[in-house]
Amino acid sequence: MPEVVPPKGGEVRHAQSSLFGEGATIHHVGMVVRSIQTAAAAMGVPEIEIVHDPVQKVRVAFVDVQGQCIEFIEPAAPDSPVNNSLSKGIKLAHFCYSVPDIEKAIAHAKAKGLAMIAKPVPAVAFGDRKIAWLYSAHLGLFELVEALR
Repeated sequence: MPEVVPPKGGEVRHAQSSLFGEGATIHHVGMVVRSIQTAAAAMGVPEIEIVHDPVQKVRVAFVDVQGQCIEFIEPAAPDSPVNNSLSKGIKLAHFCYSVPDIEKAIAHAKAKGLAMIAKPVPAVAFGDRKIAWLYSAHLGLFELVEALR
């Protein structure tokens, strides 16, 4: 592919992809933080609802930042999977997509080369709707959450 320069005041054309099939939409971006309260305060949010998810060994909270949902993820146990990210200074954890059918979305993603690293399980933060985790060595970590019906 040749390199391009967007026209002045324009932008590069956006290529299209469908990693998770029809009806998938961005739900949130997950960010690992040492303290949800500190992160929320840094964004000017004085009070925030925090949910403990014992299955994932994390506490989470959600903030709408100009139309984009950000999930703050804080470790809730010494063996929390997010402790590794914190020790490396990694803040951006994952992109989450809401999908109408989680099993179909997983199959679609696998066909694109993503690997399921955690089977669908109910998640407290989403009213016990199922979530699943997928990974790509080229793209990173993705979470899928069943859409509201």
